Amino acid sequence: MFDGLGREWAGRIATVRRSSVSVDLTAEIAAMAEPPVRVTVAVGVLKGQQMDAVVRDATMLGASAIVPLETAHLSAGKKRPHLSGDHWRRVAVASAKQCGRAVVPVIEDATTLTDLFGRAEFGVTVMLVEPSASESRQTSLVSAAAASTPTTALVLIGPEGGWSEAELTLAAAKGARFATLGPRTLRAETAPTVALSALWTLWGW
Repeated sequence: MFDGLGREWAGRIATVRRSSVSVDLTAEIAAMAEPPVRVTVAVGVLKGQQMDAVVRDATMLGASAIVPLETAHLSAGKKRPHLSGDHWRRVAVASAKQCGRAVVPVIEDATTLTDLFGRAEFGVTVMLVEPSASESRQTSLVSAAAASTPTTALVLIGPEGGWSEAELTLAAAKGARFATLGPRTLRAETAPTVALSALWTLWGW
């Protein structure tokens, strides 16, 4: 049993009913350690089950928070400002159970890049851009994040249509470091997994 906040217990099933099960907690056990950096993954909302895959894998790989972004080039070609994080929170809980993680990341409702920058600050902010971006944005992820090991980090991943020039300009003004994940253009739902794996290797987790 776990509370989603980092505590875990061994337990014994006490009663089983048609619609519920009760468990007696027998002893608290040591949960697996969390990563040394609290990483927020903010990703342009993707269509269908692609967003579920992002939430599932980012949870498994230790993200502290996952923020769906309403971007200018929102996947499926339409804005959905009413998007709720309730479904994705359930996906995150299921992923935490599967991988044995005692912490469920914060899953926020969809927001905009402007709102995200306005309410939080991070030790390092990295915006992933496509390999076809201008040379000034062709830094590798390792180079963009290697200056020091921060306590918090924000990784921004665009939708299938990529970032707009206005979004790139805003991120640059907020101190974001532009980075690529190599010479190939990855699928949007794959990028968070590759990015987190690279960052944990860099930051020693």
